[in-house]
Amino acid sequence: MVRAAAERGLSAVAITDHDVLWGLDEALAAAPAGLEVVPGIEMTCGWEGPRAVHVLGYFVDPSSAALQAALIRAQRLMERHVDTVLAQVREVGGVLERADLDRYRHRYAGGAALVLGMLERGVLREAPAGTGMHLLRLAAAEPRAYTVGEAIQLIHGAGGVASLAHPAKLRRTQPLLSAGELARLVGEGFDAIEAWQWIPGGWGSRHYLGVATVLGVLVSGGSDDHGKRTADGAMRLGAQPVPPEVLEALRERAQTLRPR
Repeated sequence: MVRAAAERGLSAVAITDHDVLWGLDEALAAAPAGLEVVPGIEMTCGWEGPRAVHVLGYFVDPSSAALQAALIRAQRLMERHVDTVLAQVREVGGVLERADLDRYRHRYAGGAALVLGMLERGVLREAPAGTGMHLLRLAAAEPRAYTVGEAIQLIHGAGGVASLAHPAKLRRTQPLLSAGELARLVGEGFDAIEAWQWIPGGWGSRHYLGVATVLGVLVSGGSDDHGKRTADGAMRLGAQPVPPEVLEALRERAQTLRPR
């Protein structure tokens, strides 16, 4: 990822893996001169209702003991969830093992890997009548180790700034949420919202820039590249350019959160 960012002429790239800090040391070490690697994270949080809210952290200190402990707790919860679903699969006569889940791209095995595994191994197709949907719902009901507010506190405690990730995805049928609709969520303590999101052509960016202004918060953005390739074989890394002053504003905010 870092090499690809340099090849594309980017001046900075944020590494914000989901709920892990594992790749930061490697990314920082691999960064060539002229490319800034911003240490970050994307935390999967519970809020109101079943849908997850993702909280981006930029400029976090990966050595933060509190942040590390919370991430380990999240991993342990997910491991127990996976074990529960795999046990249910065995009860209905299916064959699916934890090792089968390692082929999918993920921080560690979770709901998405379970669903893909059940589909590809024929578990759902061969399950007794009425049990397939139960297994799908069970797999999708991932545990949340932290609330939005708790994640923001952890990011702030690690000297980072917290940004609301891809607000256009919060409601499936309503990508452009108003400032009023986001006020309570942003009021949990967010420093920014993601204005430049992975939407073709940058659609919606102007709207969320206005929302951020009304709510009095900063903005963030990026291509949200997960290493997946588009149909023509290209990465989307760098496809959503963000003005350099956006990064500088986030940096200045982070500096105010660090212990004196």
